[in-house]
Amino acid sequence: MMKTLRKLAALLMCLCMLLSMSALAEEAAVTEIPELTADTVVATLNGKDLLWSDVEPVYSSFVSQYGNYYDMTNPDNVQFFRSVALDNVLVENLLNLKAVEMGLSELTEQDIADLEASAAAEWNTAIDSYLAYFHPDLTAESAEADVAAAKAEAEQYYRENGFDLEMITEQYKKYAVLDRVQQTMIQDAVVTDADVEAYYQALVAADKEKYENDVAAYMAYESQVRMSAMYYGASMDNAWYKPDGFRAVRHILLPVDEALMNTYTDLQARFEEQQSEPAGETETTEAPVTEEQVNEAKAAIFASLADTIEEINQKFVEGADFDELITTYGVNADGTPSDPGMASNPYYEVCAASDTLYVKEFVDASMSIPEVGGISAPYLSSFGVHIVKYLHDIPGGPVEMTAAQRMAKQEELLLDKQNELYSAQVEAWMAEANITYTGVISDMDALQSAE
Repeated sequence: MMKTLRKLAALLMCLCMLLSMSALAEEAAVTEIPELTADTVVATLNGKDLLWSDVEPVYSSFVSQYGNYYDMTNPDNVQFFRSVALDNVLVENLLNLKAVEMGLSELTEQDIADLEASAAAEWNTAIDSYLAYFHPDLTAESAEADVAAAKAEAEQYYRENGFDLEMITEQYKKYAVLDRVQQTMIQDAVVTDADVEAYYQALVAADKEKYENDVAAYMAYESQVRMSAMYYGASMDNAWYKPDGFRAVRHILLPVDEALMNTYTDLQARFEEQQSEPAGETETTEAPVTEEQVNEAKAAIFASLADTIEEINQKFVEGADFDELITTYGVNADGTPSDPGMASNPYYEVCAASDTLYVKEFVDASMSIPEVGGISAPYLSSFGVHIVKYLHDIPGGPVEMTAAQRMAKQEELLLDKQNELYSAQVEAWMAEANITYTGVISDMDALQSAE
């Protein structure tokens, strides 16, 4: 919801622990979970009591974020979440003690003013989001009383969910100090160009092993990459090794008369449906479609384009530039390109397994040409009639990293190193600290031992 709230456990190890310990939550023996009151002492850190009231807000936050993945009526899962919450509170308290030791705990007046301003901006953004969702009718011209009432409603909503400006401000101040400690803990993390290159070479080696002799597996993965980008906006890594077997092609896509195409696609669909149904189970009043009818509809399409196809073949034989042929013939009735990809891509990369990305007819046409420089016979697909030119082979081998990808990998490696330094330092400090568990909440080491 708000950046401050998303950051609640940013410096702690909650997510890592939840993922690595999930099996424990599901497999441990069922135990009784004691009821805890606000003043129940759950642990001591260097002689200071930690109460359930200190841990409960973190526990509730974890349950809110991750509880849907667990059966929270299971006592073991409750114990697991309590243990993770307690461990995080211990770490947070320990970092605050270290902040004092290192002289990082004091905030200047300017620090406080800046943090209060950031908290106020965050709070105002939350209020505006609530108004936009629940009161979209409010405008700059709305009555002041209506706006004030809606804002009061928003404030009450957040307050009932445990958030208000004061709480957010305190969170900003707290995490400003913890950020200082964290930056000190990770300041020695460095990633060099050599580190990135070594990482890249390892990625190439791994993908070479997977795809060098399996072009179908390569295409299946690349299809996932494109689908992820198209539907989810997610950025998956491309495969870092391309197998042999690809060729570069361009094509002329001849538009087909809509009525002829509709007739053909309807007959083809009905015919394929008939072939897929067990004999005697088709319930329809329509006469069965024969393969001959499908072929006749297909022939009608080619007949309608016969002169154009002959003209293209003749010009190609005479040495006409194929790109000029695309510009001349690969257009719709309104003059727009029938395949805009031919304007934005120098060529398509196609292999025998490319029907995971492209229609089968286009792939078949692309792979049917025996020699570089040749063109295919016309192939009909649901997009139109394809005439493909085989430009050249695309050699397999490592896929080069772009500058943007190298920067992303450097950031990824740096984050890994920072996490390693942070985790190692926390572990060392926890080992040095005087921590006593009262037993009402199991400590993480105990849970791990139980596994």
